[in-house]
Amino acid sequence: MSIAALFVIVFSRSIGTHGQFPLSEEGRVRSFLLNQANYSSRDRPVFNSNDAVEVTLELTLYAMIELNEKNEFITTASWCTVVWNDPRLRWDPLDYGGVDLVIMYNDEIWTPKIQLSNSVSPESVGVISPDRGSILLTSNGSVNLGIALIVSTYCRISIRYFPFDYQVCTFLLTPENQFTNHVKLTLLETVYQPPIATNEWDLVDASAYNSDFLVLDYLDNRPELNVSTGTLCVRFKRDPRYYLLTLVLPSILLSLLAFVTFLAPTDSGERISLGVSMVLGLTVFQLVVLDTLPAASKDTPILGKFLQVNFALTCLAVPLSVGNINIAYGDNKLPMMKWAWFRRMILETLPRRLELPTYKERVRQESAIDVRPMSAADDDTAAIQPSTLAVERTPARKQIQPISIVSTGTVNEELSPREKAKLEARTVALVLDRLVYGCFLVAFISLLVGMSVALLQNPGASSIECPSI
Repeated sequence: MSIAALFVIVFSRSIGTHGQFPLSEEGRVRSFLLNQANYSSRDRPVFNSNDAVEVTLELTLYAMIELNEKNEFITTASWCTVVWNDPRLRWDPLDYGGVDLVIMYNDEIWTPKIQLSNSVSPESVGVISPDRGSILLTSNGSVNLGIALIVSTYCRISIRYFPFDYQVCTFLLTPENQFTNHVKLTLLETVYQPPIATNEWDLVDASAYNSDFLVLDYLDNRPELNVSTGTLCVRFKRDPRYYLLTLVLPSILLSLLAFVTFLAPTDSGERISLGVSMVLGLTVFQLVVLDTLPAASKDTPILGKFLQVNFALTCLAVPLSVGNINIAYGDNKLPMMKWAWFRRMILETLPRRLELPTYKERVRQESAIDVRPMSAADDDTAAIQPSTLAVERTPARKQIQPISIVSTGTVNEELSPREKAKLEARTVALVLDRLVYGCFLVAFISLLVGMSVALLQNPGASSIECPSI
């Protein structure tokens, strides 16, 4: 044998000797468990095929990432713990240096295939996957699988009582193609780490429910079988303060400003412009509201109805204000004024009730003229007579009507029919202004009270899957 061949043999033996590392106690346990005869990770961990594998699952919620009201889904972050027992994976810790716990991988042993039935994301349908989570195996065969989950699930949204609404979102967990006689799933009471909240939502409570449902016979001569289901119900409450400050309060203030235009004098040139400005402001505000309110066509929120009716009332204030101005300064006489009872009510009774000057008082006020004796200082060239009187008239009158002395310093001037008609029209317009203002105010307060009462009747949230909610 040559020296080169001898060197190769010695070198290869040395490499083989030094390349074998001794197994740790944990490695010995893993080697013992996985190299057992007839062991397969595809077989259920039972010795009798009639036995079911008891699987318990617990979800620990620690964050709500998003609640999409338009598309009706919720995205949450949680920690999922799945526990079952595999009698084939047991060992005596005394034989392995006291090792009682080893770490396994999902593809090495049998794991239950659990799916999230109401998932809206393909990535989150399967709760357990080979590349996610870690398994802790104890010497008595207890298997503990921990998985960090970020899932998006369907959540039916009801915004009728927005922004004082509650929402119930469910998580439906079922074994994948495993009937109750194969895998029995039990969902434990949910634990959540407070505070689970966002800027808009607060978590109220969470509860778990377990049930079985029948699978229809999809093969001939096959009986219906039960499938165990675990349902997690999570209830959230919306914080209404933001919407009250940004939606309700500005809408109320803009509406009140529009109604105040009826308190302005009919001869005020800014009356119509103020009303139109309020309508334009409320129109721009409505555009903001459309972006803020949740989009829903099947269940219109009570607040949305309030804003719509409120906007209609504000828009109605402008044409009514224009009509009153037309009555006050128009040439056409109201046809109802030919009725004596209506004239008496609109010109005398209602003004007294509304604490306004009546038609007779306005005529008396307009016809009263101040008089005073003229002095030489007023006109040096005029001859001073004891009975000479100087009459002060309004600039609108160009001719002196027949007058009568009422008292010292005051005379009554007879008004023309045209002037009386103007006073009558302005009295009617003033009374109608106050009446319309009162009607608008009563309608607005009734609308506000009705909305409040309707919102107070909020029964909370309900769900078919959650019996106690």
